[in-house]
Amino acid sequence: MPTTKKRKKKEEESKQTIGITAFLMEEEESKETTASKTVTKTKEAAEKPAASAKSVQETKAVEDVDALAEKIVDLVKKRGGLISKDDLVAWAKVRGIKLSTLMKAIEMLTQKKILVRRIVDDKFCYELRAQ
Repeated sequence: MPTTKKRKKKEEESKQTIGITAFLMEEEESKETTASKTVTKTKEAAEKPAASAKSVQETKAVEDVDALAEKIVDLVKKRGGLISKDDLVAWAKVRGIKLSTLMKAIEMLTQKKILVRRIVDDKFCYELRAQ
């Protein structure tokens, strides 16, 4: 039996909507699968290197403070064994050293009694202790 134009048109429309919805469903499923895989990989990647990166940063920070402490001692020696805190901070800023790192190095040197805190002419200074 020959098909009518109306019937052909209905069949084509039904095929298109099935095709469109099927395509959308497949796309949504693929997005969800991709997103879940990405999230899982990201979590795994974030957990593993974070632990090792943290220990590397701590080790590097300790090395930086020790190296900076040596530079500070050399600087104080060049300045005649006495340097003001303002001059020390300015010296660190020029070299791009963080203030927190500078203060850690100074604190370490004062605890080891390599540097002594003094007030000279109303300025807070650090003096190299006679060894």
